[in-house]
Amino acid sequence: MRLSARCLNPPLRVMLLLALLIVGVSDVVSGGAAPDGDNNSLADYRVTIDGERIAGVKKNVSSLTWSDKSDTLFSTINKPAAIIELTKQGQLLRTIPLDFIRDLETIEFIGDDTFVISDESDYSIYVITINAQSQVNIIKKLKLDLYETPTNDGFEGLAWSREKKTFWFFKEKRPIGIYKVTGLLNNDHLTIAKDNTLQQQLNVKDISGAEFNARQNSLLILSHESRVLKEVKTDGDVIGVMTLTEGHHGLEHTIRQAEGIAMDNQGSLFMVAEPNLFYRFTSNTTQ
Repeated sequence: MRLSARCLNPPLRVMLLLALLIVGVSDVVSGGAAPDGDNNSLADYRVTIDGERIAGVKKNVSSLTWSDKSDTLFSTINKPAAIIELTKQGQLLRTIPLDFIRDLETIEFIGDDTFVISDESDYSIYVITINAQSQVNIIKKLKLDLYETPTNDGFEGLAWSREKKTFWFFKEKRPIGIYKVTGLLNNDHLTIAKDNTLQQQLNVKDISGAEFNARQNSLLILSHESRVLKEVKTDGDVIGVMTLTEGHHGLEHTIRQAEGIAMDNQGSLFMVAEPNLFYRFTSNTTQ
C-alpha cells in the first residue's frame, strides 16, 4: 500500500517533511552519500594540529605531498610561484621560488628528488628535480590540450600510484574533470583518458586536492566548497567521508578553503588551507 503525504495528518506531515529536509541537508554537507560509521574508513580520524598558521608564509598556500625520502611535506604557493618544504608539524624549512611557471597549483612527490607540478593557467605539466641546495631542474614539460581556453579552474588535484605508474589529474570545476595518465615519466607510450567511471560516482562541488592511498588502493579527494574529504576506490565506490566543519573530527572551526591533502606511511593525514593554515589528523587504527 502506498502512503502519500496528503494522507497524513498535519503533525505527521510536518515531521515527515522535516526528516526529509534533514537528510537532504546532511547529503549536501557531506558532498553526497556517505558510508555508515562501521564502514567509514575516515570515521575515527581526529585533528591533532588544528589550523596552525605556517610561520613565514602569508597567503596562497595550495596543494600538499609527502616525501618518503625526507619524511617531510612539500606544498606550493601559487602566486608568486614557489615550492615550500614543511615538517610534519607544519614548520617551514625552506622556500624555493620558481620563475618558469605562472600559477602553480599542484605538486606530487614521485621518488628520490623528483616531483610533478602543474600550471593551472595553461594545463602545463612539469617533471622536475629539487636537490638539497634547492636547485630545480626541469626534466620534462608537457602541455595537455584538454580545453580550448585555459581558465582559473584548471588542475587543482594530483595523485600518483607508484605501483601502478599512474597519475590522476583533477580539474577543479566548471566542469570537474578527472584524467588518468600513464607513461608521463617515460619518453613514449603516453596515454591520457578521461576517468568517467570515477567522475560519475563522485558527488562534490569542486576538487581542490587529491592523494593516492596505497594501503587501500584508493584515492583521497578533497573538496573545499563541499567541505569534505572523500576516500574512494578507483571504480568510484565511496569508502570514507570526513566532514571538515566545526565539531566534526575534533575541529574547533570549519576548514573554509582546504587546498591540499597528503598521507604519510603511518596513515596520518595532513592538510593545508588558504591563506596559510596547517592541519594534521591521526587515527589509532592506522598507527
